[in-house]
Amino acid sequence: MDIELAQIRPKLGDVEYNLEKHLEIIQTSSADCIIFPELSLTGYVLRDLVYEVFKEAEKAVTKIVDNSKCVIFGTIKEVRSGILRNSAVISIEGNYDYIYKFYLPTYGLFEERRYFQPGDPLSDVKIFKYKGINFGVVICEDAWHPEPIEALALKGADAVFIPASSPMRRLEENLLIENNWESLIKAHSLMYGIWTAFVNAVGSQEEEYFWGGSMVSSPQGTIKVRARKFEEDRIFTKIDLEDVRKARFFSSFRDHNRDFHRLLSNL
Repeated sequence: MDIELAQIRPKLGDVEYNLEKHLEIIQTSSADCIIFPELSLTGYVLRDLVYEVFKEAEKAVTKIVDNSKCVIFGTIKEVRSGILRNSAVISIEGNYDYIYKFYLPTYGLFEERRYFQPGDPLSDVKIFKYKGINFGVVICEDAWHPEPIEALALKGADAVFIPASSPMRRLEENLLIENNWESLIKAHSLMYGIWTAFVNAVGSQEEEYFWGGSMVSSPQGTIKVRARKFEEDRIFTKIDLEDVRKARFFSSFRDHNRDFHRLLSNL
């Protein structure tokens, strides 16, 4: 399966503009599956704007999913009256579903729990299949916790896609946050024998700046492709099942001991 990481610069609160950017990329992409950043339809630093844009974003979803490809993009979903979730839409040839962010950062510059309800791991850990590839999706902060990606790997994922809106803390030549993300996705790939793709936003929103640097790690922990920093970019790579088979043949993943889950559930 050929994938595209669409590293875009969303306009904060401008759903119409962001929708047109999504449609343009989808229509011109040669990839089988296109992945956009977290909250790509709305922008990330919404604060109280969240209540003004979510209905428009829900209408925009229907215009994106009506296509013959696989598209993954970020939006807001009202799951019950007044209850909103930070969401990703997974659209496959016109059929679509949502997954929801589990871990909502609410510290420092992050305020997600003020506006969103977290997803439910018992119902929202989902595997999707397209072009022979089983894949899962987790949103940004969820990748910094072992459970979501481990659960997807145990459910049979060959690849995990991570839509993100990761801001930089300060301008420096070698970004610590970039190094951290690279180490993280390599670790997930090596530990579980999966392809791991990190798709970041780029550009300024309010006082925050998103640095881009989207990247894909092979199951062997090699960065196969990397987007530019500080500007929009579109990068492509191929998800090859043979790499998954090779990685898992020589991996400790097949020795996974589920008794540790029972231990943790009793703590």
